[in-house]
Amino acid sequence: MPAALPGDRLGNPVHPALQSLLDALDLRDLGDQAYEALSPDTDGARLHLFGGQVLAQGLVAAQRTTQAGLAHSLHAYFLRRGTPREPIRFEVSLLRRSRSFLACAVTAHQSGEAIMQMSLSYHDAEPGPEHQIPMDEVGPPAGETYERVLLRSMTPAGYEESGIPFELPVEIRGVGGLAFFSPEIKPPGARCWMRVRGELPDDPVLHQCLFAYASDYAIMVPALHPHPYRMAELQTASIDHALWFHRGFRMDDWLLFELDSPIAHGARGMGRGLLYTRAGTLVASSVQEALLRPVPPPQKGL
Repeated sequence: MPAALPGDRLGNPVHPALQSLLDALDLRDLGDQAYEALSPDTDGARLHLFGGQVLAQGLVAAQRTTQAGLAHSLHAYFLRRGTPREPIRFEVSLLRRSRSFLACAVTAHQSGEAIMQMSLSYHDAEPGPEHQIPMDEVGPPAGETYERVLLRSMTPAGYEESGIPFELPVEIRGVGGLAFFSPEIKPPGARCWMRVRGELPDDPVLHQCLFAYASDYAIMVPALHPHPYRMAELQTASIDHALWFHRGFRMDDWLLFELDSPIAHGARGMGRGLLYTRAGTLVASSVQEALLRPVPPPQKGL
């Protein structure tokens, strides 16, 4: 797993946010199938640890331990809120090894407590029946960026002049808008293009890790579309997350993430996503359940 990139093929420097993320994926080997990881430098302003980061780092820890190549699925539970201000300890244990399958478990710890438990499965490629749901017909990746939508939800008045320098390591552009934390009521579906902000080595494990990271950004947007909550009116947190990797892909080329939310109930919502290449090949799928808890309004004084 590379810790640094010298620049893209045109000689341009790597975007600082992407470089910081790549550095965070370069885990320190502690021995006995344990690793230590730090959060990206750009996450210093976060109050809580980003779930996609923990997924990506856990995938790195599993690959380094098993040397099994490409995972075909992972399932994770987020047990406690972590902090980006402390190191994360990842511990890996082998669960099963057969002729064509390998399974392992990864637990992430902070301050001596488990914050994430993840199981992963690896499968040697075999021939078999094939089909896929076709990709929607959409326009090019020219929509509004995820960062602009998020800033507007935090600072609805004058966000254009807020002066907040904010770019993710992954460029995400909504198709027809991403209306999370908006008074606008929309059906529970969304589509967005995504790619990392720079060119990457030909390391398929790295591309899997970066989608694990990116998959946690927009997947719950459709669950918010039908509900006109403002950011301060809703407590949100990822509960669990699952990924399936169907084929190889590159995170430094545009990928279409088709999203929907089949249900929200009991202060929980579900988001689902299908990831396609520009050519329409389905390469990965994702599902997440998240807490969607209305925050009671503050009590007015007598």
